[in-house]
Amino acid sequence: MTNVLGLDLETAENLLTAEGKPIRLVEVRSKKGGKGDDRRVIKMTETETETVVYWSAFKTEIDA
Repeated sequence: MTNVLGLDLETAENLLTAEGKPIRLVEVRSKKGGKGDDRRVIKMTETETETVVYWSAFKTEIDA
């Protein structure tokens, strides 16, 4: 399994899909639900049948 921690979600999804094993994407949010546009992988686990990728959106642009 390729380690995709910290990668943007699209790149991580493409890398893991190329390996041929099904992936499941799970979004993780804080209770406040801050708005973000930079989707990053924060955790991943692997079972016999699939790779589970946990991701969250981060706000990386500062409002002026």
